[in-house]
Amino acid sequence: MLMNSKDLLKWAVTELGVEKRLEAELLLCHVLNTNRALLMAHDTDELETEQVEMFRALVVRRKADEPLQYLLGTANFMGLELLVTPAVLIPRFDTERLVEKALKLLEDCEEPAVLDVCTGSGAIALALQQYKPKATVYAGDLSGEALAVAMQNNTRCGLAVQFRQGNLLEPFADLTGKLDLLASNPPYITTQEMGELPGDVLQEPRLALWGGNDGLYFYRKITAEAGAMLKPGGWLIFEIGWTQGPAVEQLLKNAGFEQTEIIKDWQGLDRVVCGRKPE
Repeated sequence: MLMNSKDLLKWAVTELGVEKRLEAELLLCHVLNTNRALLMAHDTDELETEQVEMFRALVVRRKADEPLQYLLGTANFMGLELLVTPAVLIPRFDTERLVEKALKLLEDCEEPAVLDVCTGSGAIALALQQYKPKATVYAGDLSGEALAVAMQNNTRCGLAVQFRQGNLLEPFADLTGKLDLLASNPPYITTQEMGELPGDVLQEPRLALWGGNDGLYFYRKITAEAGAMLKPGGWLIFEIGWTQGPAVEQLLKNAGFEQTEIIKDWQGLDRVVCGRKPE
């Protein structure tokens, strides 16, 4: 039986729910290699059997909680269309707050040296390089699979981020005392919260999610070593879980950082913490 886009989307909504109508449209656009405007303008055109089958398969996978971005293969982050696979955490809108704040902190630094730890898809590092083109940007991750995706994104975006594989700051010993800014969106989900995550989030890599029993393990590790990596006056900046602001800010203060600040996301929740190494 021949089907058109209009009928196929009706079926998809019955499978996924009306609240996922937009997701269904995006999946069909992906299959047809078109955009939503053209999809709607030609919604009565008959589709090829192969296209129908491909779309149905994607809807089944989405219904089983496979993340939309993994099905599409890309995610947008600060105007960059990044490749994403199950090897990396999906870039999220909230993380843009970290990049926006980092760029403000670097306004008076023409050619800063910047490091992004736990880079995943490379989103933070690539966005900083995109909007601070004279910066020298380094990024690292423990996962070789994640770094492979990040390096593809580097090439895809025409940028020059320098990637290294290894545990946290270990691969960057040669940068000791040379950084103007150290950024990280480390794993910060607590052990208890891991058991309460939605099904689609649980399909993202555990390595990029779990932050120890209290969610603060990586903040402690990075903060303890960050001071040595930064120039006098350099900045340390983290994305955090919305309940972690005071605890992470205190970690920075205990490590000697000054001018600490908690920045809220667009929902009014604590999302970013930063602090400055004394001059």
